Amino acid sequence: MPRRNWNSLVRSTLFVTIALAAFLYVRYDAEIKEREHALESYLATHYNIPEQTYSLDGALGLSGYVYDVTFRDEPDADYSFRVTKAVDGHRIEYKAAAGASPLRVSTFTQ
Repeated sequence: MPRRNWNSLVRSTLFVTIALAAFLYVRYDAEIKEREHALESYLATHYNIPEQTYSLDGALGLSGYVYDVTFRDEPDADYSFRVTKAVDGHRIEYKAAAGASPLRVSTFTQ
């Protein structure tokens, strides 16, 4: 193959790869935000926990989208929730607590 065709092929492949990576990043970020909002709504409606009392850290894990909730009055403990899509919105499951003596375990396991 002439050198010009190889250069064209490499440029095209590079462009497609960068475009695909950008699309996947934007989609991942939107999905994280959407599920984060669903978890915030769930905590507010089911447990009457205002958004100002905790911080969220979300990531895509092996079991789906997992969020660690850290309360301001309990900074050494994290509560993990898994948020999955369901037909009627989102399904939220409490998974586990980690850290130094988490106090709210009984709240989420009822």
